[in-house]
Amino acid sequence: MVTGPWYAYPRKPSVHHTMGGVKIDTGCHVLATDGSAIPGLFAAGEVTGGIHGSNRIGGNAVVDTVVFGRIAGRNAATMK
Repeated sequence: MVTGPWYAYPRKPSVHHTMGGVKIDTGCHVLATDGSAIPGLFAAGEVTGGIHGSNRIGGNAVVDTVVFGRIAGRNAATMK
């Protein structure tokens, strides 16, 4: 690496995902601190926690939004 030209681009650290969020059950109902489902409150995607275990594999968030979004939507649609 003796001969240029050289180019540089400034980089800044950022967060693209955080581990954590609201807990949900298999029906995507948001759970209260006592573990009971909160009536009428559903969650899906990166707002939810405990889906990936101790680490998230890149690209899994896309699957989360599709799968859990569909489950949450179907369950919300059955509410009166």
